[in-house]
Amino acid sequence: MYDHGSESLWSQVRGEAVTGPLTGTELTVLPSTLTTWAKWRRQHPGTSVLSPRTGYARNYDLDPYLDYYEKQSGFRSFFKLGPGEKEKELVVGVEIDGIAKAYPLAGIKQAGALEDNLAGTKLTLRFDAPTDALSVVDGSGRRIAHMAVYWFVWKAIWPETARY
Repeated sequence: MYDHGSESLWSQVRGEAVTGPLTGTELTVLPSTLTTWAKWRRQHPGTSVLSPRTGYARNYDLDPYLDYYEKQSGFRSFFKLGPGEKEKELVVGVEIDGIAKAYPLAGIKQAGALEDNLAGTKLTLRFDAPTDALSVVDGSGRRIAHMAVYWFVWKAIWPETARY
């Protein structure tokens, strides 16, 4: 992300400015959900959607990234895959005190919940199938910042990451 106001460049995955006058400034990670429109609408019936009438000649019914999603190789990926790993596998990335770990999203969905320790912090990762809600909390129930991201992206940003 490029910030025209400060002329800083931000790493979305690291959550901080990487160049410019705001280098090192951290963003607050907000909760988000990867879900279908149908599930979202059931949970949030009052949701408003922006109009596709933007004044630009673009067909918003078509996803311009569909080919990218369907390919199994990452964008100029450069790291060696381990057994059973796929570059475009969705993982839940968690970083605490500079220590990063990736949790395969499919495994969390299958188990419903996983428990682990990261940087001395007890973690519970929980997936709720009816809403597609994913939560990561510590032993006291406090929300831990996390993100769903492709494995090759997480690994590129956190090369020393552990994998669950």
